[in-house]
Amino acid sequence: MNFAVIGAGAVGMLTASLLKEAGCSVQLITRRPEQAEKINANGIKRDGEVHFVEASSEWDRIPPNAFILVAVKYSHLPDIIKKLKSCCLDNPLVFMQNGMMHIELIRNLPQQNIAAGIVEHGALKISETEVRHTGKGIFKFALLSGDEKRFLPLLNINGVKAEWHKDADQMLFRKVLLNTMINPLTALLSLKNGELLSNPHAYELLKNVYTELYSAFPEIETLLPFEQVTALCASTAENTSSMLADKLAGRQLEVDTILLYTIRRSPYALPILQTFYHLLKAAEKE
Repeated sequence: MNFAVIGAGAVGMLTASLLKEAGCSVQLITRRPEQAEKINANGIKRDGEVHFVEASSEWDRIPPNAFILVAVKYSHLPDIIKKLKSCCLDNPLVFMQNGMMHIELIRNLPQQNIAAGIVEHGALKISETEVRHTGKGIFKFALLSGDEKRFLPLLNINGVKAEWHKDADQMLFRKVLLNTMINPLTALLSLKNGELLSNPHAYELLKNVYTELYSAFPEIETLLPFEQVTALCASTAENTSSMLADKLAGRQLEVDTILLYTIRRSPYALPILQTFYHLLKAAEKE
């Protein structure tokens, strides 16, 4: 199988190296040619092993039969959308962003077959050529438009766990709710995931956020029981959330596509989440 992974951050490098390890043909598209040169020279280092993946900052070498996995952050997505609208590529596309605001951005793309993807792996970018696999997980996919059958080969990659979901909104919103509870708290308090359980004040805040979300979205009780939230915090206890990692690295936080989306989707005011949103945006502006 052929893949073109757009974006060479933590998720992009991890995904590219996992697919290469599984025997797939993989091309990694970087934003800067300097990073592509380094990856071509040194490979992608992942937990002590090196995986040699062809990297380029140009799109013209993407094979017509390749799956295109878009693994850039939401803030970089508009540039990718412009590129996809202007090029003649008709490859099946998979968008792997956090949050759900990107769904509106991709509605008018000319490509016919588009899916949403969720990466339930832990990944931490160490350098431009190294990524740490901080937690093994699964890839989840759901159709946004086109023919579902075009994406079914994604479920049969040796050694890469993947699931297909019939309801894209439900699949994505569950992840949004999970990120809404964990990411802002860890970023605001500078805590690892497990400390949301061991720190009594953080745990009280976590429970309060869940209660507030339940008041607006009662379906959370079956979609994402609180026990699943705490189980994830426990299983990824030593992990740094993506929002905290971005904060520590001085990168733009994915506050809008996670928190603001949830606030806007709610039929009621969410004062706790609104406070978290403004605290994070104020710190980001500074």
